[in-house]
Amino acid sequence: MSTAEAYTVPMKNNKPDITNLIDEHSTMLYRFCRSITYSKEDAEDLFQETWVLIMQKPIKIDIATNPQSVLCREALFLWKSKQRKYARRKRIAPETLLETEITDIKSGQNVEAEFLQKEEKEFVQKLVDKLHPKFRIPIILYYNLDMDITEIAKTLNLPPGTVKSRLFSARQTIRKGVDKFEKD
Repeated sequence: MSTAEAYTVPMKNNKPDITNLIDEHSTMLYRFCRSITYSKEDAEDLFQETWVLIMQKPIKIDIATNPQSVLCREALFLWKSKQRKYARRKRIAPETLLETEITDIKSGQNVEAEFLQKEEKEFVQKLVDKLHPKFRIPIILYYNLDMDITEIAKTLNLPPGTVKSRLFSARQTIRKGVDKFEKD
């Protein structure tokens, strides 16, 4: 990578100036954080932690190809670290969660159709959540962030063939789950 292609976070008054980077990529990064955390609060925390990490360490971002991949990779690294830490703590001192979910059904002419559509969407989301992270992350990047296979490969540091294989396997697993759901 030549120096013309690399973008180092510029300095302003001895502090990193990432305003242009934030302006251009904040929406994409927030969507990615939201899609891997499934929680608004966790997504906001991860989003902020990612920008803090970008400011703290001198990361080279390849503008010629895709700065999104660097941002997503850093966010994914932070999320995996947080998940590992949470799993360790949970093993040491398990906690009980009170899960309550209030369904929000829009008032309309066809409430039953809306309910079925929402139920199907939630079911597919649960299937995606159950996938192993090595299959779930490419699915999220591909469908939620509209990244192509080469961008996903660069983000995850994998060959494109591996990304294709993981997408195929994940789709097959989801399809089998949906077929089983429809039979019941």
